[in-house]
Amino acid sequence: MSDNLTTATDRLSRALATLEARTRDVKARAAVGDDDLFAGPTPAMDEALRAAAQQASDALDQAASALRDAIGEEN
Repeated sequence: MSDNLTTATDRLSRALATLEARTRDVKARAAVGDDDLFAGPTPAMDEALRAAAQQASDALDQAASALRDAIGEEN
């Protein structure tokens, strides 16, 4: 594998790991009490989840772009 492809795959792996960590964090903070089975996330938690999803999306987009560039250089 070329250095560019290795760098791109590492970036993708980091982006996915960050997404998983942020998702676990948001889920842990959004735990609902046992007395309300149908309660949704609070507006603050919903906003935090949306922000984390946008950041993860941006990171994954950058990683995918780097992979496309690296694969293009391989061919």
